Amino acid sequence: MPTHQSLGGATDEELLDRMVKTHPERFGSDFWELFARQVVPHLPQRPAIIDLGCGPGLLLRDFGERHREATLHGYDVTPAMLAHGRELSGAGPKPTLELLDVTAQTLPHPSGTVHLVSMSSVLHIIDEPLPVLAEIRRVLAPGGMFLLNDWIRQSLETYLAWRREAFVEDEASSERRGFRLFAVHNKYTTEDWLWLLGKAGFAVRHHAQLRPTHRIFVATPTGAAL
Repeated sequence: MPTHQSLGGATDEELLDRMVKTHPERFGSDFWELFARQVVPHLPQRPAIIDLGCGPGLLLRDFGERHREATLHGYDVTPAMLAHGRELSGAGPKPTLELLDVTAQTLPHPSGTVHLVSMSSVLHIIDEPLPVLAEIRRVLAPGGMFLLNDWIRQSLETYLAWRREAFVEDEASSERRGFRLFAVHNKYTTEDWLWLLGKAGFAVRHHAQLRPTHRIFVATPTGAAL
């Protein structure tokens, strides 16, 4: 599958450093308030949680600190990200981190055994998202949840201005990477995501925009108990 590095021209180390530095902003208090309201009441005491495209493992660490009896699994296609995640320490359970390309491999979990699958800023880069969504749906337990946090469409002017501010890039660097990534990051509208989730057999319980560039969707397999 394509990666953020191959699309944006960054090295593994550059992207890793950026993800670590921006993690508190991307998953701040607004995110955890939404998580507490919309997700936590539907999790069992010992949830099985997957972070698909887990990057450096920081979100899994945060999940574990809030759910000390959870079983945590993270999958990514970049070895450097997994290596960073394996070195993290936290108050929660140690996650299992594995190299896996979900566009070419099935998740190593029996059907109907996972209570939460999280996917952040990854699904938009996958050329054929429906098979990936079908695999996520397969592993979710009855009443299980899919937490999708991904890019939504902006105008070119707004997107380039956001890049300059967010990444503290000069105008030339922002435009060089920005024009390359604009079509990738701005592929889907909110309505597109809702349609795609419905097409894949998910009912969206809640969605919200906590950041200018992203929208979060809390979904459950159609027909599952809410």
